Amino acid sequence: MTATNAAAAESDAEARSILERAAAASFPPLHAVHHLLSVGVCVRCIFRMFGAFSHACSCASLTVSFFHSFLEEHDDSAKGGPCSCLSTDESCCSICFGILLPTCHQDEGVVPFDDISRIDIITSMVSQAIQREGYQIDGFSLEISLPAVVAANERAIRLYMKEKYGSENWFKDEMFSQQTMSAKEGLRLLIAPSLEKQLGVKHGNNSFRIRLTYTHDDASLKLKSLLPNDSNRKRKAESREGNDTRRNSTYDDKQTLSEADSFIHKSLEGIQDKEFCSLFKLPPEKVSKPCHLVISFLRSPIYIGGRYLKLSRNVSQSCWIIDDERMGEASVEEIIKESVCAISRGDGYKFHAAGREDIDVRMLGSGRPFLIEVLNVRSIPSAIEIQQISDKINSSEKKHVRIRNLKLVDNEIWAMMREGEAEKQRSSMLPSYGLLVL
Repeated sequence: MTATNAAAAESDAEARSILERAAAASFPPLHAVHHLLSVGVCVRCIFRMFGAFSHACSCASLTVSFFHSFLEEHDDSAKGGPCSCLSTDESCCSICFGILLPTCHQDEGVVPFDDISRIDIITSMVSQAIQREGYQIDGFSLEISLPAVVAANERAIRLYMKEKYGSENWFKDEMFSQQTMSAKEGLRLLIAPSLEKQLGVKHGNNSFRIRLTYTHDDASLKLKSLLPNDSNRKRKAESREGNDTRRNSTYDDKQTLSEADSFIHKSLEGIQDKEFCSLFKLPPEKVSKPCHLVISFLRSPIYIGGRYLKLSRNVSQSCWIIDDERMGEASVEEIIKESVCAISRGDGYKFHAAGREDIDVRMLGSGRPFLIEVLNVRSIPSAIEIQQISDKINSSEKKHVRIRNLKLVDNEIWAMMREGEAEKQRSSMLPSYGLLVL
């Protein structure tokens, strides 16, 4: 037996063990599980809804076909004839839209990833994007955004199960709320370990954030059209039956899609179960198109602070342009920003100073406290690089600006700025030998 076959056999044995334990525990009867498969619910969502996801999430062999084979062995209702749950026409889960069992687009249609782990392919995409962007990281936090239609379809499946099996002894109405793991947490449980392995750093509370944003425009627009409003409930009910009664081309789809998911979730929460059942199809329709995934990154701002001395009477504190004409030779802000951003490689910056002086006034003495806030940096400067920034500015031939005590700051930020403000107030009353404005 080859190593590949041995690994597959081991994975199959693990999958069978998981199913046998689930069947012997508090899992629903197998005929109910089989019915969930037949209406388009994926294996991972079934385990998630019934509190067994953590045991099953990492098992590659726990596929629909394997699950169905197990059901055929233990449940007569799954035997004989073709089964809709094995159909290859519908590739995505009717709850998670393929999020927990990722799929991809190819010319011949939507197909699942093959050979290696589907989650590993996504984490590989994340890793490659991080490398392209040039981020240097020592850890990461993971943010996941899912379309509200995922929660709506999950609720529809729960109510459908209640409608179909509510009179049976095994069914308890509270079983879902007590045991269900959200699709978002399920995906986090799947993907975080794979990202740790791929990136070689730990997942946790970190300033570098990986954001996975899943959208499904068609389903989200349909969900919006079904949500009740005060003007026309009848139109919503007709849409459920398949009649498109939306407004014509003037209907602003983009504006509809841009509405916050939190608003949609609140709207869903405000609908009672009885009204929900009258508005939405139970069970929800099977899905052939997966969610669209956008991968993005964001690092919390870093702050580099110190004190600047302005030696020239022809340099403003910030860039000063009037009627497209620059006032002065340069600005303190631009001189410092140029050196800082060259090393940190951020998307932007903000310059903060404790007070200001006129363009024709020098700043001497101990200097004026300042901060430069750099946004979404690719690299956090080391102490050596901070010193290089300081040396570069201080060795400039033009000698417009000098800086002192340059360093990365965090909790010291506001204390330093308050110190500068206090000095500014004192200088308005008495001569200050620390802060000289000449």
